[in-house]
Amino acid sequence: MSKGKKITETERKEIAFGVRLQLIRRKNDYIKNLINGRYFLARCNSIAEQLHPKGKIEEKLDGRLKTREYLLSEYALVKMQAIVGMRGAHFAKKDLIKDFNLTEKEIEDIEDDYYNGKIIREDYDESYKKRTKAEFVNT
Repeated sequence: MSKGKKITETERKEIAFGVRLQLIRRKNDYIKNLINGRYFLARCNSIAEQLHPKGKIEEKLDGRLKTREYLLSEYALVKMQAIVGMRGAHFAKKDLIKDFNLTEKEIEDIEDDYYNGKIIREDYDESYKKRTKAEFVNT
């Protein structure tokens, strides 16, 4: 915007709508990374149990038991995926705190809402699909 130009009410509403969508995307990034990280961490633990000296390899691939070497390489891959997922969740959480001034409690509530069946998604409706963004904001 150039200096001295006033923002119209419609432009304000469009900006607010954009910020709301950005917040929703960041929340989704946090949840997605957290779930991926936790899944791969759990998978990593199940592989580690089989690789333990007293553990027994039980997983099969094409009808045959996986080899120890195969499980070691799978463990390394899954461990890296777990680290990337948890790291992504960490930085998404920092963004939510810094950019949107959310508290730790609010972020825990986002996680609880997801696990309790509430779905976080962009809230489009028919009026958005049929009209311009500005008209949607006015509804």
